[in-house]
Amino acid sequence: MRKISVMLSILITVLSLPSCGQDAETYWKIERIHREDDQPFIGMTGALMQDLFDRNFHFVKHNDSLHFEIPEKFSLNVKDFKSLRQLQVEDRDYYEMYEAVFDGDNFLIKFVDNATNSSSKNTIMEFKRVGKEEYQKDVADELEYQKQVAQKISAFKNELAKNLPITLNSAEKLPTKKAIIYDDKFDYDIELQIPEEIDLWETGDLKNEVFGSIKIGSIKDNSRVYDVEHAQDYGLKQLTIWVSSDSSAFDLEKYIADASDMVLIKQEDDRIVGYRVSYDFEADKPILGSMFTLKYCKYKNSHLFIYGDVTSSDTQDASNFEEMNKILNFNYSLSENIILVD
Repeated sequence: MRKISVMLSILITVLSLPSCGQDAETYWKIERIHREDDQPFIGMTGALMQDLFDRNFHFVKHNDSLHFEIPEKFSLNVKDFKSLRQLQVEDRDYYEMYEAVFDGDNFLIKFVDNATNSSSKNTIMEFKRVGKEEYQKDVADELEYQKQVAQKISAFKNELAKNLPITLNSAEKLPTKKAIIYDDKFDYDIELQIPEEIDLWETGDLKNEVFGSIKIGSIKDNSRVYDVEHAQDYGLKQLTIWVSSDSSAFDLEKYIADASDMVLIKQEDDRIVGYRVSYDFEADKPILGSMFTLKYCKYKNSHLFIYGDVTSSDTQDASNFEEMNKILNFNYSLSENIILVD
């Protein structure tokens, strides 16, 4: 009888223990982003990393599943976690992830930053484990904040619609000349008529851009990037010709529909002009992020994007908008006079 009693006691104890492999839920939030060697971020890299950090990632871990609630709801399996795209970070393909590891009360996502010329590239997105109560409060506060941001952006868009920030001039017809550029494999020439006052040179800068699912960059596969050289040099705000032999299709209408931050003031065939609204989280207000012009052409297997994006400066005053308009109209005039010769 004693033997049966002991066996029942052991059985009850075993059943009361949590099953091996059945982890309790744990709660995590982003803590910081830093270089592996703790070197400071240089130039625009700091702003890009701050933008990534501002997405304020929060997730619940259960076994091998990570259930994110901020910045939006999605799940992934840590064993299959290979790319930052799985974090819904779809505009940073130059970040090459190589490891994701739990280390005590920290979760580390490690990636190489290929968007910098700095020798310090290895970067860590570091999460820390927090209590359930702190996590739930953070999520509730963030969701309320996101709601307020959305309302402010909507009101700002309505204000801009009443007082358009862009004054688009008619494009003057310019004298042109023949120019030849190439696809990334030099399989064929791409002949263009371009304004006599410009030249096209393959870029020596580190540049990256995404058009729908087509990713183009100076160090990306299937890519070739041409700078527009002119006596007037506006640097990175100047018109650029992006060429890609990516097999993906490009649909301008879908590109427009998917860009909730984009407001068009002109659309004609495969050409659009408009502006983008973004949010300055430091100042806690919506801002005019950029003014842009885009012309899309397709030649054989190559996509051509003739694109100029005039980003705003730190100020949002009339003089800044005037300067942005000046550069936008400069880019637009050149773009309208760049013609693909079939």
